Amino acid sequence: MMDWSGKTVDGTFAVQLQAHVLRMLDRLCREAGTSETGGILIGRHSDDLTVAIVREATPPPSDSRRGRSWFVRGVSGLRDMLGKKWRAKERTYYIGEWHFHPVDHVEPSGDDFEQMLKISHAKEYDCKEPLLLILGTGQQQGQRSFRAFVCPSDGAPLELLAAPSEKSAGALTEGGAL
Repeated sequence: MMDWSGKTVDGTFAVQLQAHVLRMLDRLCREAGTSETGGILIGRHSDDLTVAIVREATPPPSDSRRGRSWFVRGVSGLRDMLGKKWRAKERTYYIGEWHFHPVDHVEPSGDDFEQMLKISHAKEYDCKEPLLLILGTGQQQGQRSFRAFVCPSDGAPLELLAAPSEKSAGALTEGGAL
């Protein structure tokens, strides 16, 4: 499994999902079975601030609630964990959310985007352009399907599409594959 890179059509936003993060997400989705699940994305931005680099995906906090077609991410332990990541030698921080829909066709809900808009405006998150990664059960070329979005506080969500170099490596042109 390789890293996945994507960017918005206008080139304003870009993301890199590291291969070990993709493997972790696949495992967490398999463990969830037929229930939705999710967690947060942790990483940093490139030195020139043009690319969000996802270094970690957390499992759902222990106070999360879930069902077949819904998920509410809890907060238990996140503040302490994020504080440690911020103070670490190689500083990383909250950059978004991931969410699993146990269906073949990956489609974000209105609730998903509404939550991201709230996060983009919330002072406690300090993240004006959070990422949203939605994963499904569908397979493309033997890999789990997903779609990635950036949700800027001052506009509509924008989908991050696979970068041209990734298309030749077998990733989807719309969304992606794990």
